[in-house]
Amino acid sequence: MTTLKPEDVIEFYAYTTKTGKNLLASALVEFDEVNLELPLELPGVNPPKSETPNLRLYEEISKALERASSIQKRFLADSSPSDNPDEDIKMLDELIGRAISLEKQINLSRKAKKIISERKKRLSEVESELSDIEEKLRRYYATALEAVSKDPSKMKIARLMIETDSEILRAISLLNSSLDKSTSIDDMRIILNNVVNIIYSIKKRLKEISEKVIEGSLESLISEIDHAESNLKEVLSSIGEYLTLSGKFSQLESLEKMWERISDVSKRMPEIQPIISEQIPAARRISQEKEEIARRMNELVDIIRTRVKGSVDCLDLLYKNFREIRERVISVDALIAGEAEKSIYEMLEKSQPLLAEREKVGVELSELSKLMDKEYVKQLKKELEDTKKSILEIASRLYKTKEAIRHKAVEEKVSLMIYEGSDIVVAHGWVPRRLANNLKSHLERSMGGLVAVELEAPSKKKKPPSRIKLPKIASPVSLLTHKLYGFPNIKEIDPTVITSFLFPLMFGMMFGDMGHGAIVAIFGLFLFLKTKGSLRDLGGILLYSGIFATIFGYLYGAAFFVEIGTHVLSPIKEPTKLFGIALLIGAFEILLAFVIRTIDKILSGDKFAAFLEYGGILTIAMYAGAVYAAIRNGADVMKTVSDPLFQAMVIPLLITATTPMLKSMKEGHGLLHGMPEMVSTLIESTLALFSNSLSFIRLAAFAVAHETFGVLTGMFTVGSTSITPENLMHLLTNPISLVTFIFINIAVIGLEGLLSFIQAMRLTFYEFFTKFYSANGRPFLRVRELLPS
Repeated sequence: MTTLKPEDVIEFYAYTTKTGKNLLASALVEFDEVNLELPLELPGVNPPKSETPNLRLYEEISKALERASSIQKRFLADSSPSDNPDEDIKMLDELIGRAISLEKQINLSRKAKKIISERKKRLSEVESELSDIEEKLRRYYATALEAVSKDPSKMKIARLMIETDSEILRAISLLNSSLDKSTSIDDMRIILNNVVNIIYSIKKRLKEISEKVIEGSLESLISEIDHAESNLKEVLSSIGEYLTLSGKFSQLESLEKMWERISDVSKRMPEIQPIISEQIPAARRISQEKEEIARRMNELVDIIRTRVKGSVDCLDLLYKNFREIRERVISVDALIAGEAEKSIYEMLEKSQPLLAEREKVGVELSELSKLMDKEYVKQLKKELEDTKKSILEIASRLYKTKEAIRHKAVEEKVSLMIYEGSDIVVAHGWVPRRLANNLKSHLERSMGGLVAVELEAPSKKKKPPSRIKLPKIASPVSLLTHKLYGFPNIKEIDPTVITSFLFPLMFGMMFGDMGHGAIVAIFGLFLFLKTKGSLRDLGGILLYSGIFATIFGYLYGAAFFVEIGTHVLSPIKEPTKLFGIALLIGAFEILLAFVIRTIDKILSGDKFAAFLEYGGILTIAMYAGAVYAAIRNGADVMKTVSDPLFQAMVIPLLITATTPMLKSMKEGHGLLHGMPEMVSTLIESTLALFSNSLSFIRLAAFAVAHETFGVLTGMFTVGSTSITPENLMHLLTNPISLVTFIFINIAVIGLEGLLSFIQAMRLTFYEFFTKFYSANGRPFLRVRELLPS
């Protein structure tokens, strides 16, 4: 099986009777090498209604063990399966909750003294606020009692009038906010509904006040509020009409856009133009109706805003008249009493959260004081240890249970993917082409011939899964290629193996130092051996990158910024040479990307693109010729430009640039149709390609920057531009110099290592992958991969 390209797959359908469904599921699990999918395209079949007790239990155990992994990451090998898994899951959750609580308490005990000090300070603040509220309450009660003694009959009326006054002002404020230009019609509807509710409350209060007031009539006010309410209901009706028209307008707009796309297609397909021409009157009617709706919507907006302004004026007048009546009816003392009563309620409401907080802080202080007792903390640690042991025992039993039922759970999962018809059931999916006959014979043998297997080559419309088997040494790099960038489709080359060499090479060149590289490699090895999943893959990438950094460190003659041996290649002394190597690496990667793209196009049957389009054989010839001309002229610009070989590269450039026009003619369009793409191809073939090449200069630039840190380290520690074996002893015997040396090395490993990694990713993704790797595929999931292990 090739590791550079996804394996060819073929589609299969397996039919059997309903009684053979479980046998079919078992046979598919046993074969394993298939990617099952739901047969949604087949008519007359429906999802099964199967009981899946093992699958349910497997998933519940998996979730429980995942929760337990935060406490225990290992299981007992000699444990036996659980006798009562459901009860064990419940008990495990309780123990996990208890363990988390104990860990939290133990962690709190380490900083209990500080927290107690903070809580006492907060308790003092809360007590102070409550004292202020208590003092204000005394004053308000005294004020209210004094006012009531003078005019006791008017106090309730005063409170009602104060509340009504506040609600009228709130309604006016909301109406004014709805008139803001930034307020949409839909938001205005919400605001106006709130105002209508407020008006209903105002009417209720006015009627209550009118029953108690003898002098002065409130009938005129009630009439005014009725008018405002009626006006707002009309506005809401207009808003409803507007929103209905808005929905219809959106539908017509979608139809119009669809018609425009159909018209564009008809221009490229003359044979359907007569059919399209018949529909032109209908399309015009859509445009006319759309214009009429837009005109009506604009009218409604004007009507809505005018009526809302009228409602504001109406409520302003209402407020003015209400204030006049209030001043006639209620004495100042009664108003003071009403205000005092209102303030009392506000103070009582404000005190509730403070009282609750005081209670909470008091409980916290009580609990925290226990954590100051060393014996109590010791008991907590012992309880935590016992709890962890119990978690380990139960989790181990559940893990063994999970292993025991996995096969049956997978079978039940497969049975859910086998759809049922009136008499038959069908399984559908993909199988590697080389295993298609094996699948057929395996199913027939397992089911005694009671199965019909249909094999189909994938159509162009379908998107087969990509089955890739990577060598173990390259699998960590799939973190970059498959998880971060995207999965290859069935027709393109997978760049993982190539990237497993190119990425560490670029990182190593930028971060060349034997000591720093060794640290990165050791850290990567630790992650690779001790972690799982993406972290394990990252560890593998760091291991390879660290090895290459060590190799380049040997070439640069540096270990932890100490000069060791002879410089084969010095970033400081020979920067020009290093920049040249960086550009050559860039040219190699770009050419390799074009070669892979060309192979992809040939394998997919698009020979036109493989030979003539940008990134094809002509582009390879043009770029390779230009690079060779630059090399043989020592990168001298004038000599390179005047080189006949470089000038000859104009021919493939022009052919590539005119390809979009040729393609346009080939597809039945005019020459001008391909003109914009021709211009973009010309720019991409010259300026963009030149810019892509120059991007690789950063490989040398970061290497020079790394060496510059070495020079600075030498100046800070030994007073020289370089640290050599001769002056190293001075550094080791001077504590300040030694601490400075260690600090700079740690900072450079962390910060510059991260930057070099990011730059290597950037060059890989944007200068390499974008030229050939579409990454729009999906992975081939074998039957055993349907459930997490």
